Amino acid sequence: MANNFYHNIIKNLHVGYAYHRIICDSQGVPVNYEYLEVNEAFETATGLIGEEIIGKTVTEIFPGVENSDDFLDWIEIYGKIALDKGSREIEKHSEHLNRWYRVQVYSPETNYFITLFHDITREKQDLAEKNLLLTTLHDIVFEVSTDYHFTNVIVQDESTLFIPKDIFIGSHVADIFSKEFADEMLMIFETAYATGKKQDFEYKSPLPADERWFLAEIFYIKENESPRFVVSIHDITQRKAIEKSLFIEKERFRTTLLSIGDGVISTDARGCVTLINRVAENLTGWCQQEAYGLPLDQVLTLVDEYTRESCENPARRVLETGTITELNNHTILLSKSGRVIPVEDSAAPIRDPDGHITGVVIVFRDFTDKKEKQEQIEYLSFHDHLTGLYNRRYFDEELKRLNTPRNLPLSLLIFDVNGLKLTNDAFGHMAGDRLLKKVAQTMQEISRSDDIIARIGGDEFVILLPQTSIQEAKELAKRINTSLSHEHLEAGQVSISSGWGVKTTVDEEIAEVFKAAENKMYQYKISERNSTRNEAIQFIMKTLYEKLPREQEHSERVSKISGLIGAAMGMTKEEINELKTAGALHDIGKIAIGNEILDKVDELSDFEWLEIRRHPEISFSILSSLNDYAPLANIILVHHERYDGKGYPKGLVGEQIPLPARIIAIADAFDAMTYGRPYKEPMTAEAAIQEIADGKATQFDPEIADIFLRILSENNNEL
Repeated sequence: MANNFYHNIIKNLHVGYAYHRIICDSQGVPVNYEYLEVNEAFETATGLIGEEIIGKTVTEIFPGVENSDDFLDWIEIYGKIALDKGSREIEKHSEHLNRWYRVQVYSPETNYFITLFHDITREKQDLAEKNLLLTTLHDIVFEVSTDYHFTNVIVQDESTLFIPKDIFIGSHVADIFSKEFADEMLMIFETAYATGKKQDFEYKSPLPADERWFLAEIFYIKENESPRFVVSIHDITQRKAIEKSLFIEKERFRTTLLSIGDGVISTDARGCVTLINRVAENLTGWCQQEAYGLPLDQVLTLVDEYTRESCENPARRVLETGTITELNNHTILLSKSGRVIPVEDSAAPIRDPDGHITGVVIVFRDFTDKKEKQEQIEYLSFHDHLTGLYNRRYFDEELKRLNTPRNLPLSLLIFDVNGLKLTNDAFGHMAGDRLLKKVAQTMQEISRSDDIIARIGGDEFVILLPQTSIQEAKELAKRINTSLSHEHLEAGQVSISSGWGVKTTVDEEIAEVFKAAENKMYQYKISERNSTRNEAIQFIMKTLYEKLPREQEHSERVSKISGLIGAAMGMTKEEINELKTAGALHDIGKIAIGNEILDKVDELSDFEWLEIRRHPEISFSILSSLNDYAPLANIILVHHERYDGKGYPKGLVGEQIPLPARIIAIADAFDAMTYGRPYKEPMTAEAAIQEIADGKATQFDPEIADIFLRILSENNNEL
């Protein structure tokens, strides 16, 4: 009973009903569907006969349909719903039935689905016709009475009206349009009536979502029998779009010109200013209101940087040639307030659609920063950044330029700074820089203003002296050497070695003259090297002792103890002297360690210990540069190595450590223990002796330790 009841309801529904089974391929993908049941409304909506389609698939009913996109769309929608037991409402056009349907689809069980069809073809057609009316409105003429009622509508195709013609006739303007729109139209009607002149009224379509624009031309027809208004409507949407596009483009161009970081001035075809942006206002000192209509060269005053002569008017040049023009180099702008501004610019013609020049646009920018950077780059390319003197590149160029007969005799002075490496190693590179700067400053103070002074290497300087005899060159070298000998910096007295050469004839090669001067300088340097460097070592030690007075006594004691051990071990007198010297110099590297670390009374941090442990390597760097001290440098480098290989800086083991270094290690340790350090109290002699004994074969060479302990015992533990 219930099944018959529902079946009768479905059969008599006014909505098209169909029951289907989805058909899938071997991979479970929907490929077809079968009609199981339909009602009469379905037959009416689709034109299909139920008896002919029940039990058949859609591809059997419509042969070839499987190749159409329309079929694939339906299968995809129906298949998903049937397999997922889902539901959906869709609007879709059937290509084979040529009809529009609103379809409600749902699945009562897996692989089956029900469709309820609503034929909406007419609805779609009405909507299309309405859209057509809204998008194809052509000219329309309305006649309106003096009391503002529509009396006639003249139109070729009534479908172009957005409401039926018979509704217009007899209706008041206020009945058709919104109050705001009607009030505005009535005001225009009144103006047309009062003036007797045609009135134009542009308006946007009053219909929602309609973006079209119209022009209403309103006339007042004054006839005795039937005075009236005639309103002609024109679709001006395309014109408004073009106007809007042009306006946007113009505003974009104008805004761009006014806001870009360069100065912009435009002129008319006569070369008079029509626009000046904010940057140009700031640069020229003229505002838009003042500059408008003035000749360009009155606003943009350009002169040559060196001659101060007026530059050619860029607008005039462009107007005459019709080509893009750029300013010459070294052009400056004289602003209204008197500011002098280096500028670079270009000027280009403005043309109309026919190619005729209608004006000029000049774009210019403040070149000050760029010019300064270029000058700085140029300066750095020819100057030594540390001393400010000319560099090797500039010297080579000048040597070529000055190597001419008119500059003979052409003399050269070459200098080499003594002890630069020693200064860097002992006192740091900043001290070395100060040394180089002092030498450069002295050369500049003593030389002539037009002499070419250059730093051509790390510690080498050269002075190029055109039209200068060799005697004059020697006198200049002597004055420089004398002046520097009175200067004292971190490493003591400033010392330089010098050499000279002169080209007196055209046939001489300047390269040979340079080489001869360089050879003289090296000869002098070799002859002075030992005394100069020995003095430097003594000065460094003197500076260290002034910096750390306790170091002098410590070094002397380490030297003495080392000598005693060496003598006890049967060393020769020469070996003992070398050992004692190494003991005296073993801490020379501490000159480069800060007093805040060396004098610290609290426990040292890890970083501070790392700094302390650098002093053997610094000592090596200082001493290894001197031939007389090179053997000692190798000893001092490793005097903190341990016998068990746990020392520094190399981690040497046992007899890998040179014998003198193993001796100094014991002497240094004993003195440090018995006299203490700022961060550590001194030990008693007995405690220190025990430390030495405990350190045999670990920290100290056991044989040397025994010898040292015997020496102490023989001297009642006092040395």
